[in-house]
Amino acid sequence: MTDAVVWQQVIHTDRIRALAATDPTDIRVQPVDSGCWRVVDAAAAWGDPDMLLGFIERTVDGFDCTLMAALHEHDRRATLQDARAWFEHRCGQHLDEAPC
Repeated sequence: MTDAVVWQQVIHTDRIRALAATDPTDIRVQPVDSGCWRVVDAAAAWGDPDMLLGFIERTVDGFDCTLMAALHEHDRRATLQDARAWFEHRCGQHLDEAPC
């Protein structure tokens, strides 16, 4: 196992823990530009890497969601409100565990 693979696994694990600890009521969607928003945990300290939960990007047919805890996990939603709800639903879950 290379150092890069180990580093990626550590970062991934830290992101999952941060997401699991996030209260869905603390999620904020902040505009970055006209077609992109960052999704943050408002309870995290400013500058804390755990503050960034993901991104929402406007597309031709909706809004793409990218979760920082699992960059391979994307979802497409019809509205910005639906995209925010998707992030709220992901919080408090352990993404590395199978659902009950």
